Amino acid sequence: MVTSFSRLFMYINGNNAEGLKMNMTAPVIVYMPLKQSVAGNATMSFFVPHDVENPPRPTDPEVYLDTYPAASVYVKTFGGYAFNNMYAKQAKALAQNLAALGLQFDDAYFLRAGYNSPFEFFSRHNEVWYMAKSPQQWEFLDLSAAQPWV
Repeated sequence: MVTSFSRLFMYINGNNAEGLKMNMTAPVIVYMPLKQSVAGNATMSFFVPHDVENPPRPTDPEVYLDTYPAASVYVKTFGGYAFNNMYAKQAKALAQNLAALGLQFDDAYFLRAGYNSPFEFFSRHNEVWYMAKSPQQWEFLDLSAAQPWV
């Protein structure tokens, strides 16, 4: 993931077709496949700042621009300095709770979201996301059937 972060960081620091420097955004998203070997298959993403209407073309062939439609996601938030095993543990807990509640979600992968600089050691905010299979309206969910959170 260090290589992926470096490539994306170089892109926002002007290593792009226009030499445009952009602000770092949060969260940093990592796509984590669950149905295949994770080694080499995770994908890291940065969000382009809202004030950049036409993002410049990357000059690194390993960096690409993509767009995503609006979606409904199920989210579990947790603190601490999270590594792969903590994200996996939290994603598993979220999946178990969603299943216990009868909520349908794409279980082929999860997304991990990090909101802090790697140099911030306290009061960190992390999330794991599963994509809902059908758009959900905002509603209060009764979590009484859910397993205790990890």
